[in-house]
Amino acid sequence: MGKLTVAEVESLQKEGVLSKASVEEMQDKGLVSSRTRNAKRVMKTKNGTYVTPQFYFQGLNGNEYSKKMRELRDAVQDAIEKHTTIVKNNK
Repeated sequence: MGKLTVAEVESLQKEGVLSKASVEEMQDKGLVSSRTRNAKRVMKTKNGTYVTPQFYFQGLNGNEYSKKMRELRDAVQDAIEKHTTIVKNNK
């Protein structure tokens, strides 16, 4: 069985088929892709170059996310989405 794409999960969530809790559970089990292909979120620097913001838990070493960790990850992701734009990678 393949992973669902982020777009598919968002569509199912918007249609009411999946709840936020079920999406989180699917993400924790690795059933959902974590990002879109050939696109990334970027911000422009003062000099006009692009940078990509990142967030991760150092030292996780295969352990599972706690509820508080998921809440923080979601809050950071919301902030990243609010303050960045999406650009397509031209490969």
